[in-house]
Amino acid sequence: MAQNKTQYNLRTADLDNGIIIVDDTLSIYHFNKWLELQTKIDEESVVNKKLNEVFPNIKTKTLIRKIKTALRMNTPTFYTAATSHYLIPIKINQFKNSIYEYMQQDVSIIPYDKEKNLVALIIKDQTNMASTNALLNSHIEEIKKLNKALIEEQKLREQQHKQLLTSSRNAAMGDMISMIAHQWRQPLSLISTVMADMQVRQELGTLDEKTLKSSFAKIQETIHYLSDTVNDFRDYFKPNKVKSNVNLYELFSKSIFFLKDEMSQYNINYTINIDKSIEIYTYKNELLQCIINIIKNSIDAFLEKSLTNKDITVSLKEQSNKLILVIEDNAGGISEENLKKIFEPYFSTKNKNGTGLGLYICKTIIEKHLEGSIDIETNTNGTKVAITLPTLL
Repeated sequence: MAQNKTQYNLRTADLDNGIIIVDDTLSIYHFNKWLELQTKIDEESVVNKKLNEVFPNIKTKTLIRKIKTALRMNTPTFYTAATSHYLIPIKINQFKNSIYEYMQQDVSIIPYDKEKNLVALIIKDQTNMASTNALLNSHIEEIKKLNKALIEEQKLREQQHKQLLTSSRNAAMGDMISMIAHQWRQPLSLISTVMADMQVRQELGTLDEKTLKSSFAKIQETIHYLSDTVNDFRDYFKPNKVKSNVNLYELFSKSIFFLKDEMSQYNINYTINIDKSIEIYTYKNELLQCIINIIKNSIDAFLEKSLTNKDITVSLKEQSNKLILVIEDNAGGISEENLKKIFEPYFSTKNKNGTGLGLYICKTIIEKHLEGSIDIETNTNGTKVAITLPTLL
């Protein structure tokens, strides 16, 4: 045995792997220097002992079966740290902060002397790599959790955004219902007047056929007007998910149709300086909602000022592949403090009468749906809102 020991030492002393030579009963013939350093066990103290005496936690039957298989097949067998973790349970000495108690190993079982049923167990320490992989896996799991949390947060934000859009739409609907009332007041008054005139003439016996036909014509014309008004408002609230060619002059004209009673009531002049032939390919109702919100803000600003001349002017600038819509008023401007918050949700300068969603929704629609941008400039004279849109969305 001494001769073999010297021979083994000459061959394995400088190897950076563990080498144990055992027979098929696990008797130890050689235990190299690398293992002495890793285990703090001297070779002389273990030679001729059983491997399972040195490492009591070893899976004796499993290891003997693997050794006999390698000897029978006369070919090396290999077991990775990923599958076997540790075949020979060596306590870790060199890693103070390791997550593992035992060395994670790649182990090769190589037939060494078939007549004596000897094999060489080649142990390659993979603990550092296994620790790194485990750390990476834990980070991956953490990233997955963070990603899941982000997805949930995104869903929550999308839900909140939808709720804000709904709130804005409902607020706009309330305004529109008020506008309908204004739009209908005069036509309904006209119908009432015509019918009263017909009734008086009938009682006086002066209702002739010509007057009757003329009165019916006025009523019919007014009913058509009321019907058209309902259709316009219905189209405005109809979900618009289809892009179309939109004539900008007509779009701004429609916005004044919705707001003309308020403008007339407060003597506000409305001027459209847009070529009647210019079109843009976009979502019509979304853009109309933004325009109405912005113009309505200008109207509300005039209510707080005592001005003789009240003007809202709409103009258009063309750039390469872009159109810039400018809505400008002379209502006195916005304070610097309010300008910083103007696009924040629920921020309003109208006290209890405002939802604070109008400009926030405008910005959201223009940036996310229409792929454009919105900017506001203000001074002591008034406010200028510029909406920049791609000509082809």
